[in-house]
Amino acid sequence: MILFKHFDRYIGRTVFIGTLFALLVLFAIDSIIDFINDMESVDDRGFTMTHALLRLFFKMPQRLYEFMPTALLLGALIGIGQLASKSELVALRSAGISKLRIIWSALKVGIVLVVLSIWVGEMVVPTSQSYVNSLSKSQVRTVDESGERFSDVKKIALRSKHGVWVRDGNKYINAQEIYPDYRMRDIWIYELDSQYKLKRASFAKQAVYENQVWQLLDIKHSLISTNGVETVAAEEEHWERLVSPNLFDVITVKPEFMGAAKLKKYIDYLESNELDTQRYQLAYFNRFAIPLSGIAMLLLALPFVFRSARTGGLGQRIMLGAVIALTFNILSKVMGNASVVYSLPPVIGAFLPTLIVIVAATIAIRRMA
Repeated sequence: MILFKHFDRYIGRTVFIGTLFALLVLFAIDSIIDFINDMESVDDRGFTMTHALLRLFFKMPQRLYEFMPTALLLGALIGIGQLASKSELVALRSAGISKLRIIWSALKVGIVLVVLSIWVGEMVVPTSQSYVNSLSKSQVRTVDESGERFSDVKKIALRSKHGVWVRDGNKYINAQEIYPDYRMRDIWIYELDSQYKLKRASFAKQAVYENQVWQLLDIKHSLISTNGVETVAAEEEHWERLVSPNLFDVITVKPEFMGAAKLKKYIDYLESNELDTQRYQLAYFNRFAIPLSGIAMLLLALPFVFRSARTGGLGQRIMLGAVIALTFNILSKVMGNASVVYSLPPVIGAFLPTLIVIVAATIAIRRMA
């Protein structure tokens, strides 16, 4: 029993170090490319070196979430592969430890790292990505395409546990839910007079921007004057101006970066209004498929390690991992896009590539057992 505990820690540490090394390499390559692209946009229009560095920092959670499956694949190939090249796997087999037992020890570390990536993807990525958007080089201009004044986003937008706050002239708008397709839910609108006194408070259940007009549904107005408060209600109103549509590129997060709970809530809302949910359903199922693909990639790597045993160096193992990861990512994108274009069930587009890898890994493991 003690032997197994030491053995589990040794295998686990080996896979963890290999995965950490792979993550650092992937982080470095992607960050350098991204930073160089941002540096080309540093100019006198507001995008500075500080913006580029902050964008680099806030993108780290998303990189961790996206790179974890590939890092687990490379980590197993590098870590367990080093044990194989040093004949340590042969020694472990001679001690009575089966291949399946070795795979299980490596898999336990993979599960822990996948759970970590799920937590980061659900709790950290949506917030960090919204900050990336607010620092985007396309949003630091002071005048938009129509010539309308577009001030520094940090002065007019605030994120809090009570939703998003936006200032537009003498109006202060609070939206509890805001989505990238120009939709908002549970909106409070506070209008001030020239003396900065509240003259009207409005609440709308929904707001949709279509044909350059805001459509507000289930709206109630509270008109405040010296004579008291007067309440007016309407099922629908059309406003030419509420908030600048440009702000949606800054304060909203794409479906791919949303948490599963928020995606499910928005999908239910779209379905209740008979709107297209294909893109959001694909993103929702991907929240589960991407972490699962990390386990699948780890399982797929181990049979290659045992089969190659003492042959093949570190460079060959990294190349093998890179080819497998690239093939998987291409297949995932193709299947995902195909499910949207051809109206296939989104669950197929999200899970089919991962299921293919799991089946291939299962067949390979059975053949070597």
